[in-house]
Amino acid sequence: MIPVKDTSSKGFAAFTYIIIIANLAMFFEETRTAGALFDLYGVSPRDIYLNLVSDRGSLLKINLNIFISGFMHAGYVHLFSNMLFLYVFGPSVEKELGWKRYVVFYTAAIFISFYAHALFNHNSNVITVGASGAIAAVMGVFLVLKPGSKITSIIPVFFIIKIAQLPAFVFILIWFALQALSGYLTLGTQTSIAWMAHIGGFATGVLYGITFRFDWN
Repeated sequence: MIPVKDTSSKGFAAFTYIIIIANLAMFFEETRTAGALFDLYGVSPRDIYLNLVSDRGSLLKINLNIFISGFMHAGYVHLFSNMLFLYVFGPSVEKELGWKRYVVFYTAAIFISFYAHALFNHNSNVITVGASGAIAAVMGVFLVLKPGSKITSIIPVFFIIKIAQLPAFVFILIWFALQALSGYLTLGTQTSIAWMAHIGGFATGVLYGITFRFDWN
């Protein structure tokens, strides 16, 4: 399933688009420097884990690398898919939380998702990059705050492409089930996809969404 539009979203969400532009600019810099940014700022689950348990490396540098890696991508498909999901689910969450809370939450979700991936894949030396974990957190908030919103989606069925409006809770729960299954099947492997970052980010978003709804409504 490919999300196209949140039909409930109205108006302009400035900081969602700023985040998208920042990711695009970072990817342009990645291609311009022929991957040099990966050498400078790339961080693996093992790097993060060893810093946690044995103080190997600088805590400041590890976290700087995590933050920058949260805006880097491994290719055009990786970038496009992440930005599409952020474009669909981000604006409504930004409007619900307010831009200041949204920016702080998104930033925190980058770190939480990277650390979640490191804890479950601590022997992996595969460099981790991407906004997927933070975007998964945004989807978790969306699920709690706007479960009944309709998501216009492209659904490939064999060689037929269908377009349908799915309730957000249906789309997101199917998406999460696929992430959870993939994460379980790849535990302990040198996977290039940070499934546990997606799961950790999503769980963070759900918990934050519940807290926000309880505190502010």
